[in-house]
Parts: sequence; structure tokens; C-alpha cells
Amino acid sequence: MPSQQELREALDARVRAAGAPGPVAAAVAVLRSCELPRFAQSVLDFTVTLAPDTARTWLADHTRTVFLAGNPRNLASRLPPSFTGADGRIAWYAPGAGPRHRELRLLLRRVRGTLPAGPPPPPYTVRVPHGARAGAGLRRLTVATDGLTLPQYLVHLNHTLAEALLTGVLDPGDRIAVEHVPHLHELPTRPAYLRVHEDTGRPGRLRAYACLGGPERGRDD
Repeated sequence: MPSQQELREALDARVRAAGAPGPVAAAVAVLRSCELPRFAQSVLDFTVTLAPDTARTWLADHTRTVFLAGNPRNLASRLPPSFTGADGRIAWYAPGAGPRHRELRLLLRRVRGTLPAGPPPPPYTVRVPHGARAGAGLRRLTVATDGLTLPQYLVHLNHTLAEALLTGVLDPGDRIAVEHVPHLHELPTRPAYLRVHEDTGRPGRLRAYACLGGPERGRDD
């Protein structure tokens, strides 16, 4: 189990990577359904569309995101999103504060729910867009799910993928194999990205919620 000092160092490194604090710049994700692989892919697909200034502002606000339940197709004309997934089930609104964000929060409710009981969710693989398929890098992302609600899982996964991409840890074309365990008992010697936050089950302590490993040699199926 990683020590509290190790977790504090990882958290401090994340804060430094975000740069100087800026204005509140939350993004908004509207989800018709919460299928985990589809959501994870949408995080990557949306993040790569951001203009550099917007990306820096979002990173400085630690990729804060509000998750709302709704049908993106019903919002397309009234509140057009910045990005919509290919199947139309997830829409993203660029980071910032404005009338569209306020109206969305009034119109829709926040995502709620729990992860399936029993074993952790099955693994899945997603890909960073805009890279060549052959010989793309493979990364393993392990997410600790014990005690997490569905919204908490989305929060930790979103932060991990978006911040790893915005800070250059992930490259175009990288594949990310997402796996789940109850707890992260052991970490790589030098994880590429470690998601650390307050331990909801033990006040005053930190917990590792997700760990992204370094590139592995591999080929696409």
C-alpha cells in the first residue's frame, strides 16, 4: 500500500502540473447513459478538440467537470454542445462559466447511481484520437473502485484521462487498457500518472484512485 507521504508527493506534483490557479472553468458532460467504455472514450475525444488556451484554463481548474443526465439530441438546437460523441449519447460543453452552463444545470439533474454490486466492472480499452493505428503505444490504467458511487468513478476517470492528455503523458494513438481493482495496493516504481484525492472512507487521509502506467510494447488486434 502506498504511504501517505508518497500520495502527498503525487498530489503536489499534480497541483504543480496544473499551473497557477485561474478562473473557475468547469466543463459540462451530458450523458444519456453511463456505459463506462463509451464515457471514457468521450473524455479523450472531447479533450483533443480543445483550443490551447481553453485547455490550459481547464487544466488550471484541475479539469473540473459537472456530469448531468439527459439526452443530447434534445439539447442540440436550444443549447448546442461543443462536442457530441459519434452515437449522440454523450455531449460536452467547453470549460467556462456562462449562460449555457447555468441553463443546463437548471434544466438537468446531476448523474446519480452506483457501480454494479459484486466484482469490479469488466476491463475495456479506449484510444487517444489522431494517431496511427499500427504500432500504437499501450498503457494500462488501473482504477480502484471500492466504495465509489457512479459519479465518483466518473470524476476520477475523467480527471485521470483528461489531465494525462493535457500534460503530455498520453500521446495521439495511445491505447489505454482500463482495468479495475478494489484497492491500489501496489504501484509501479514510476507511474506515468497517479490520481490521488481525499479518502472518502477515512477523513484526513489520501487515497490513490487511479494509476496510469508507462508505455508498453504492443500492437493493435
